[in-house]
Amino acid sequence: MSVTALSPDLVLTNATVLTADAGDSQAEAVAVWGGTIGAVGSARDIEALADGRTKKIDLKGRCVLPGLTDPHVHFADGGASMMHRIDCRDFYSNVRSIAQICEKIGEQARAQASGTWVVAHGSPMQDFRMPDGRFPNRHDLDAVAPDHPTVINFGAHITIANSRALEAAGINSMSSAPAGGAIEFDDDGAPTGKLVERAQYMVRNIMPTYSYEQMKAGVMFAAERCLARGITNIHDIVTNHESIRAYQELVAEERLPIRVSLLIRVIEAQIKKESLLNLGIKTGFGNDWLRIGGVKMSIDGGITGHVAKFYEPYVDDPCHEGLIRIEQDELDETVEAYHRAGHRVCIHAIGDVAMDMALHSLEKAITADPRADHRHRVEHLGNWLVNDERMDVIVRNGILPVPNIPFMHYIWDSLLACIGDERLEGSFNVRDMLDAGLQITSGSDGPAYWPLDSLRDLGTAVSRRTWTGKTVGADQAVSVREAIRMFTINAAYNAFEEKIKGSIETGKLADFAVLAENPYEVAPENIKDIPVDMTVVNGKVAFMRDGADGLDA
Repeated sequence: MSVTALSPDLVLTNATVLTADAGDSQAEAVAVWGGTIGAVGSARDIEALADGRTKKIDLKGRCVLPGLTDPHVHFADGGASMMHRIDCRDFYSNVRSIAQICEKIGEQARAQASGTWVVAHGSPMQDFRMPDGRFPNRHDLDAVAPDHPTVINFGAHITIANSRALEAAGINSMSSAPAGGAIEFDDDGAPTGKLVERAQYMVRNIMPTYSYEQMKAGVMFAAERCLARGITNIHDIVTNHESIRAYQELVAEERLPIRVSLLIRVIEAQIKKESLLNLGIKTGFGNDWLRIGGVKMSIDGGITGHVAKFYEPYVDDPCHEGLIRIEQDELDETVEAYHRAGHRVCIHAIGDVAMDMALHSLEKAITADPRADHRHRVEHLGNWLVNDERMDVIVRNGILPVPNIPFMHYIWDSLLACIGDERLEGSFNVRDMLDAGLQITSGSDGPAYWPLDSLRDLGTAVSRRTWTGKTVGADQAVSVREAIRMFTINAAYNAFEEKIKGSIETGKLADFAVLAENPYEVAPENIKDIPVDMTVVNGKVAFMRDGADGLDA
């Protein structure tokens, strides 16, 4: 070892370091060697380790957290979309009506050659927040783009197509939707343009696809926005081999700026569900930058498309209870196969019918082949309807619910309108789940829905404040300490990575979020507004906020 290697590469000092270790201890400074935390302690002791080769950053009283994690994202699929689709999302922009949506689509259509595809995206449940009280239909889109096949998706579960797009897909009054999907028809029996769940693929499969280089650029585009909010880790739900290849190449090129755990979708994906089983690769395969975090499948549809499967009908659609995309026998077979193969299974289940199917299938597999520390997940479980019976199944089987706090923040009023007060009573019950001993985290389901922002979600877990200023279920609020742990050490545990991530301790990876303010010292509803002044990944400054006062990095 050289003499110079005895001194740290980086020292962050004069800070409030919230370590998120077992005792939630605080420190003043951190020293880093080669991408790993080498020392944590007082400013005096840590500064004494430095010499002329050490990069020293005086944080001037700022707050340091472990790098934040978003454990449920659609990153590779969403990054290129954010770069290339017409943005009509009200959570990102000022588009507030069908007229404004059509104005943007029409402007783009006039700029393109006749016959080329015009593709836009809106926000989930945007119909509830527009004065029109509905989504646009094919006639609205035809009026502004008559010569272009045109589509706009509203989240992951609803796509609206114009007449040219429907015609190209062969959808007409005689068409039937595939199993697990729906085509909406008007009173005259003609398609309105609205396609739900698997029916969306009737159009998506004929649309132009992003090039491989566009996909890689999209990953980088989305990653830069993560770094700006202190997010250094994501669990990305991937659906195709191109996404996985893109991540591998970015790692090989030493360009991937955040760490990624892949949740590989094995049903309703380009990846066949036998693929990983045949290879013999297990969850955990990879390295500190990119690893397999499990397999993913979706039982029911999405709540934002009114197709999550409930026992009771939707309040605003009393003839409809949602739909099932994977029947119980196929679910049981797939879960059992991957459980026996040593994989972690992640199951999308939003409605209470789907929740019970997921819990039944997981308990059946675990009972038949007991396996310690499987850490199987149910995505969206914990948003609502986690009664005592379901909680018992969760706890006794060691299942990890992954709720979505942004659903409460952004679409609470829309949820009330579609599933009602009774089903939302006691919803987003993070307090109960923590008290039951579960190491709860929360996933955003972004970036197509809303921006990835773990500080926003951390603050919402404490404040229970919605986008419109309402306080919801204050009895389920958690402390600032618990909320920080949700997005740091708990999230690391969720990925089997608590030994290398999630807290600021000697020997762990040197990933930090440097905040302009201490979350303990601001009102809970203002935590979401705390600027991230700097993000460090692998001991190197990966992001610096323009105008961050007095930082010299």
